[in-house]
Amino acid sequence: MKRKIVLTGIFQFQDEFLAVQRTKNDDFMAGAWEFPGGNMEYEETILEALKRELLEETGIIINPEKVKIINFYDEIKEKTEKYHYVELDFLIELDSKDIEIKLSNEHDNYCWVKADSELLDDFIKAKFKNIN
Repeated sequence: MKRKIVLTGIFQFQDEFLAVQRTKNDDFMAGAWEFPGGNMEYEETILEALKRELLEETGIIINPEKVKIINFYDEIKEKTEKYHYVELDFLIELDSKDIEIKLSNEHDNYCWVKADSELLDDFIKAKFKNIN
């Protein structure tokens, strides 16, 4: 069985979080608001993959000392074949939200949102449950 590991970075400054919007022509969840992240590649550590994905999608270089895991999602799924899906969500506290965001071609827009923002669906909002 194959395994897919997805890493999500939730950037936080005070009571706001950085959300990014998928492009309108994306094959998967076009136009949806989410947190940046992506798939772990072969021979990468979790931290290496998280750093790479967040740099690619936002232009932000993360400080490993400011990263903490807050959620995980673990399920056996089946599309054309069975696979093990793992998602790890990380909180990254920022000293300021006054930073330059450089979006990849996967996203059209970004904004700072509160945890109860109407832009976020229930699956994304559930990621907040372990944030103090």
